[in-house]
Amino acid sequence: MSADEPIEMLQERDARGLRLLSPGVGWFSAALAQGELLGPGHAGGVLSTLGRRRRLIVPEGASGIVRNPPPARLRAAVAYGEVLYELGALNVAEALPERVGDAASSADEELGVRAPQTGRFWHRSAPGEASLCEVGRELEIGTPIGLIEVMKTFTQVVYRAERGLPTRARIVRVIAPDGGDVHEGKPLLIVAAR
Repeated sequence: MSADEPIEMLQERDARGLRLLSPGVGWFSAALAQGELLGPGHAGGVLSTLGRRRRLIVPEGASGIVRNPPPARLRAAVAYGEVLYELGALNVAEALPERVGDAASSADEELGVRAPQTGRFWHRSAPGEASLCEVGRELEIGTPIGLIEVMKTFTQVVYRAERGLPTRARIVRVIAPDGGDVHEGKPLLIVAAR
């Protein structure tokens, strides 16, 4: 069964910061990695309850960088109101990829690998598999970097030396969150020549 029905996570703010909480009981999976950026409408995992899978969505007014590591298990049991994500304040200097060349250049001019189509971007080829787009991973033409899902059809995204990208590169920043919606032509990740 697919996780197409969305449900917003609960949010809680206090002096320690912002936390996103489970909106129900069940099994939490597809958790985002520590350091990922989250904003309103982003996908933040899946909650499975009694065979029903629901995509967890970041609510309006919630944004930041994930401070806590994902659960140790691929499927972690969670209770209603249990903390799923602790978010750190979004520091623009930390959140934006390092600029390449002129500091005044826009993010669109960086060495970005762009989405070949609009859909949902997945970092792994299957649950439990290693991420295909880890920071530091070395890429050559044809290296798989993720999957894009459109209407339950998955297309493998591979590295291509196009739009000024080098034939050999290293991933320096992942922009698109795992399970996040992406738009054709927008950067998925930033690379540097190796």
